[in-house]
Amino acid sequence: MRRLLISGGIVLALWPWVSAFSGRLRADAPQAPAECPVSHETLGVQVSAADAADSTGLNNHYWAVVVNRAGVVCAVAFSGPAIDSQWLLSRQIAAAKAFTANGLSLDSAPISTAQLYPWVQPGAPGNPLFGLAAGNPVSPEAAYEGPFSNFGASNDPMIGRRVGGTITFGGGLGLYDGTNAIGGLGLSGDTACADHSTAWRLRSQLGMAPTAGNDKITLDNAGGHPHCPNDGGTQGKN
Repeated sequence: MRRLLISGGIVLALWPWVSAFSGRLRADAPQAPAECPVSHETLGVQVSAADAADSTGLNNHYWAVVVNRAGVVCAVAFSGPAIDSQWLLSRQIAAAKAFTANGLSLDSAPISTAQLYPWVQPGAPGNPLFGLAAGNPVSPEAAYEGPFSNFGASNDPMIGRRVGGTITFGGGLGLYDGTNAIGGLGLSGDTACADHSTAWRLRSQLGMAPTAGNDKITLDNAGGHPHCPNDGGTQGKN
């Protein structure tokens, strides 16, 4: 009996810690994706079309990631013929771009990741946001776990996870229904300017550009986003 009482006391003493740990596991576990602004099939078809239409940058292929308004990844696709036809690192970067653009865009007030570049430089005038990129670190478990063979598929391991991250160069755009912010789009795989340009084309093809506000890139080595190789035909620039 004494042993049972001691065992029971230990269980009761440890219960708050067990509950807290299990709660953390539930918080980190994949969520059932809420409504997604874009289906996986549509994203795959349209990012391939945007890739083919855009001639800027290095002529690379892209990863495309969509998050819903809650910042949860809900669609992942790539434009090349195979998983490793585009930079593998760009899958996570695209997710962080989508998270950033969604997290900073408001109704009637879109902000692209390209617009952040001059604001985060040391000594930036007017709107200094130096250090912003370190404010929302990527969740490595959400970004990197799962089978490689599922990357970019309808069951990509990032689906249902809030990957996080903050990116402050071109390629991330808010998604809109008129003036209402409904999610974020991230593209990565080429130069930052080409990422922005192709994301701009893709958002237009999806019919999810905002009807108010200005989230265009300003290509200016001194006071805007720096120029990139072969950026003359960049879409969505001031």
